[in-house]
Amino acid sequence: MGTARRSLLAVAGVLVALVSLAACSPDPTGDRNATVTTDPVIYPLSLRYHGVDVVADVPYGADPLQRLDVCLPPDSEPDATATPTPTAAATPDTAARTAASRPAVMMIHGGSWSHGDKATAAYRSVCRYLASEGFVTFNVDYRLAPTDPFPAGYDDVRRALDWVFRTSTLTTYDVDRDRVGLFGGSAGGNLAALLAVTDHDSPAFADGDRIRAVVDLSGPTNLTSRSTEADGVSASFQRKQLLYLGCRTYTQCPAAEQASPEYHVTADTPPFFIGHSTDEFIPLWESQEFVSTLRSHDVPVTFVQVQGTAHSIAQLDEAMSKRVVAFLRDRLG
Repeated sequence: MGTARRSLLAVAGVLVALVSLAACSPDPTGDRNATVTTDPVIYPLSLRYHGVDVVADVPYGADPLQRLDVCLPPDSEPDATATPTPTAAATPDTAARTAASRPAVMMIHGGSWSHGDKATAAYRSVCRYLASEGFVTFNVDYRLAPTDPFPAGYDDVRRALDWVFRTSTLTTYDVDRDRVGLFGGSAGGNLAALLAVTDHDSPAFADGDRIRAVVDLSGPTNLTSRSTEADGVSASFQRKQLLYLGCRTYTQCPAAEQASPEYHVTADTPPFFIGHSTDEFIPLWESQEFVSTLRSHDVPVTFVQVQGTAHSIAQLDEAMSKRVVAFLRDRLG
């Protein structure tokens, strides 16, 4: 009886220890769901960023909107504020791959594909926040609708990503080409997701340059007529989508499916962190159905549903910001 009692006590002790460890552990970054509440303060906006430099308006193409900012972590070398030549040819030889040390994130701002700017206070603060956490962060502008409808914005962010993977860029900013991820909010979340699900078709992917992780906050993922149903987006947002797609109607719009990440997921798609509020203007089902599609292809997803109406980077209170960083650290090392 004494031996049995000691065995039971030992088992109970192990269980208590495991429960304690689970309570102290940060949010997991694997394939799972969570429902959370957030504070109304965008955490990155509330901080001061000592030692984080911003290299502004670096060209990755010839158009005035083909510019990006680079937010540099505090441990950056002094010469990292230089601007690499944007037209320098990438080095195709995999033997010449740089042995750099730092992970990087390419950020894509929102704005219904028709407005927005990398230098707005909120997006600049998120850029600096990610840099303060050790990620070289490339904050991208791109051409906007209706002047430049789809696929102009998508082509721009693909071009920007190819620029990030240039040997001259990697060397200048000490970026490990095997540790590059994406971050996007709203329309930027759509573009980040679309880049990720089509990455396997890019020449860079064949050369070994691949997106390793994606953070998508409130990104529209289905721009087809599905979004016009009773539980879809508002009539005003439908018009914005059509302007972006360059279409008059959804019934005759091949671009709608082309621009929808939902229709391009493969087994090569990288892991996702998806945050979406329960009552915001982009319907929750867009992310729910996208998550289901990703998981049907065995793509790891961390899906966080946020109670309330917070859209895109407005979800980034302190706890949510730390969840995003934990995911990126887990996936980018």
